[in-house]
Amino acid sequence: MTPQITAARIVVPEDAPRTVWMLERGEGPTASIISEIAHGGIKTWRRVLEQMMNGSTFRGNRATAAGHSREDALLDEAADQLHTVTPNRALWASLENDLHRATPDGIGANSDGSIVAVEVKSHEHGYKFAGIPRDHMEQNQWQQHVLGAVSGLYGYEIRDEDDQPPADGATWIDVPRDDEMIAFLVYRADLFIAWRDAGCPDVDDLPEDVAAALDEWAPLKRELDALTKTEKKAADALKKAIAKSMPHAERFGAVGIREAGGFQVSVSETTGIDEDAFAADSLPLFRSWVADVARAKERAELLKHEYPKVRRTTSLRFQEA
Repeated sequence: MTPQITAARIVVPEDAPRTVWMLERGEGPTASIISEIAHGGIKTWRRVLEQMMNGSTFRGNRATAAGHSREDALLDEAADQLHTVTPNRALWASLENDLHRATPDGIGANSDGSIVAVEVKSHEHGYKFAGIPRDHMEQNQWQQHVLGAVSGLYGYEIRDEDDQPPADGATWIDVPRDDEMIAFLVYRADLFIAWRDAGCPDVDDLPEDVAAALDEWAPLKRELDALTKTEKKAADALKKAIAKSMPHAERFGAVGIREAGGFQVSVSETTGIDEDAFAADSLPLFRSWVADVARAKERAELLKHEYPKVRRTTSLRFQEA
């Protein structure tokens, strides 16, 4: 029995005709497309909107079919992590905004009745990512927003080379509610809805100060990119000429000056491991070293999730209108 949800309503029950389902899914952003909407520009929005209106042309393949077939089994496993878990095929809408919609794989409840959004994934053999990819994290956070959940539960398995589930079961990760991420997703979703309602204009309705700064930067950036391209071609020609005509430049560098200006070529060296020589000298030792490196990398990935330290950097890229 589905836990009592007071922050959302069912828009389409699981047994509704596909035409009703597709019509309602196209009304507003769902969890499966929220990451694209959140991070994409107008070109992405146009593609997403076309899929919402007409349905995706992707109908699945062997890999996705195998993954879907594992959902029920994974949700059975999820029941061991929570007080209750109910499989879900219904389309839900947030009472805060009826156009915010989601179809979580399962709806769980803690012992106090609080709601948990459950998402499960089954990956083919060879899948390497440990943890929750960004789009899956945002998908689950959006589900939490729509349902009014206090948290999420994310489970994934990697099937073996015979396409069988892992013997020790899926990996389960508690997903704390991230209100800042949800606020960002809501902000971008509402911008997308407003853009659609405005007739899908070709440009964004930006804050005045951002628009003014962009109008100043864009032509300068376009001019700079053209100069950079020209400069690179000239620099490549200079490097080629130095390597050809100035002895020892490739190892020790070179320097020169003319009336228009000069150049200085510096050479730095790094020392790595000659793996071919290592393997030829001692193949058993080489194989042991390769295995040690692989284990260390795997352990490092696990430690990133156990002891995460997030560093954020920003970059600014120019986009043609």
